[in-house]
Amino acid sequence: MRTITLRPLRAIGVPLEAEKISPDVFAPLSLSQIRSLEAFQGNRRTLIADHFKVEGDEAVALVEETTIRLEGDFSRVKRIGENMSAGTIEILGPVGMRAGSGMKGGLLRINGNADDWLGREMRGGKILVSKNAGNYVGSGYRGEKCGMRGGEIEIDGSAGAYLGEHMCGGTIHVSGNAGDFPGAVNQGGIIVIGGSTFLPGAEMTKGTITVRGKATVLPSYKKVEEIQIEGLAYQKYIGDLVENGKGELYVALG
Repeated sequence: MRTITLRPLRAIGVPLEAEKISPDVFAPLSLSQIRSLEAFQGNRRTLIADHFKVEGDEAVALVEETTIRLEGDFSRVKRIGENMSAGTIEILGPVGMRAGSGMKGGLLRINGNADDWLGREMRGGKILVSKNAGNYVGSGYRGEKCGMRGGEIEIDGSAGAYLGEHMCGGTIHVSGNAGDFPGAVNQGGIIVIGGSTFLPGAEMTKGTITVRGKATVLPSYKKVEEIQIEGLAYQKYIGDLVENGKGELYVALG
């Protein structure tokens, strides 16, 4: 096993594009080569070493045997773990936009808050967030047919608006509340919201959304039977009928 640790040298002002912070990139490189990787700050080309102290095991390793530890405030650092296929990234603090974008495998553990577009168009692997996440978790960019296609995202706190928009597969579990329009335009996948939300499943055609708190439901959903899930009573809906959808929406009763 190989562990590489990055710590910010100073507070980061202008956001940093750091898609190279990934086990797939770090695993075959020496520490000096890692320090020389580029990271754009605005339109300025900089190096990893310009922003972070890099320490850890020198010997190269397989991707799946590589762990990257990020200690400190990474809230202005974007695209961490983008397209990663294996290995582990553990962030001890907040993280910036688009963490885990296009992720195919491995584990991204965030011990803090995550910004917008977490797990954008994710295909596999697992993302764990100990606090809150921003808007568009597991969603797709404008013009993309699918957002999240596979994998798992677990958020211990709350999430912002458009959770899992255009979702085609995978699972998102939010322990707290979710913002407006979770599961919009969904074509598959599973979303579980532990708290409350507003207008889930707009234009959804497939997939499942479960709301354990309160939800305002669109009138284009058909109310069907009441069911029990893990000992709790839920009202089941089918929709969105505007799209001839067959998605399933469950909202807790009481």
